[in-house]
Amino acid sequence: PYCNRYDYTRTYALELALLGIDEAGLLKLRQEMLSCTVENRAKDLLQMNRNWAPALAAADGHELLQAILAYLELQKELDLLNNDGIPRMVRGYFYEMACVIVECMRVLKPGAPLIMVNDNVRYAGASISVDIILSELAERLGFVTEQILVLPSGKGNSSQQMGAHGREALRKCVYVWRKP
Repeated sequence: PYCNRYDYTRTYALELALLGIDEAGLLKLRQEMLSCTVENRAKDLLQMNRNWAPALAAADGHELLQAILAYLELQKELDLLNNDGIPRMVRGYFYEMACVIVECMRVLKPGAPLIMVNDNVRYAGASISVDIILSELAERLGFVTEQILVLPSGKGNSSQQMGAHGREALRKCVYVWRKP
């Protein structure tokens, strides 16, 4: 998932219903998935897996990520966000993605590539360089970044932000990381 507030359990509700997942199951699944919506509650990642401590430390020590999280919390305190769940969602997304990166490092064979497609995002007027942050986290967790390919764009920030912050094209990228 992207850090874009899309609730994939709503997007695929019909398909999930055909698989026999009821409303209670849908709510449970939403909380178990990677955080990418404002409905996601914070997860105790260390309680889930003690081996994720390096991932959490990498995210804790990432200066750009921490500056973005501080900015979003300030915007929340000033009542300038269109949803108060945005800081929690962004935090959860990056911390959980750091755990995903650790798991990929664990299961991939040496020399194997990890290829990911993702979009950068914008909240409260701040562009978030998802490509740079995730690639730097991947490097801190042992991967080598071989390339960040920028795809043809034109995608802008959400219509809710255009009025207050103007339109800004955001990068959509393919990351190529390799396990040494």
